Amino acid sequence: MLNTILCLLGATTMGCSFAPSAFEIVDHRSSGEIRRYRETFDEAYYDTDGSGNLTLVLRRAQAARRDLPDITQIVVIKGLWRCIPGTTIADNTQINSTVTYATISGRSGTTFEGAGSLFFSQKRHSGQLSGVLELATLRPKRRIGGDEAIFDLTELSGKFRAKREPRQVWLIANDLDRRFGPGKS
Repeated sequence: MLNTILCLLGATTMGCSFAPSAFEIVDHRSSGEIRRYRETFDEAYYDTDGSGNLTLVLRRAQAARRDLPDITQIVVIKGLWRCIPGTTIADNTQINSTVTYATISGRSGTTFEGAGSLFFSQKRHSGQLSGVLELATLRPKRRIGGDEAIFDLTELSGKFRAKREPRQVWLIANDLDRRFGPGKS
């Protein structure tokens, strides 16, 4: 399964134009080799709580070849505090969000979790959110099935555009925790 996921990830590295939600995955291999992948997400939803803290979910389901299981990728970003350029420190090395990136194929999957630097703006009248995850450093945390993690250490960054759909945020984030068990704080 590891080779299947890497092959499908690699299929998206060439010839992609910028989509509304696109992320770069930088895989730092234990051998010192660095591989880069680019993924687009066709589903992107967000919600904010009463304190203005953001939860953003992105999902991409990708059909595999006929003899292989489909692959689903999910990103969940939770804002811990909101950076306001000109008012608070705004730097791509800041840590103001937790990030979970999950790959699921059949009954196997791995979450890669860590923290990162998140900037966003919300258009209240349209319910749209746009922003950038400047940099998040992630390591494998939760696993289902017997396969090894496809990455040892990875960095995730990208731009997103999402619509406000609290129900979808709740469904996707809770489904991820249902499959893998709750994340550790």
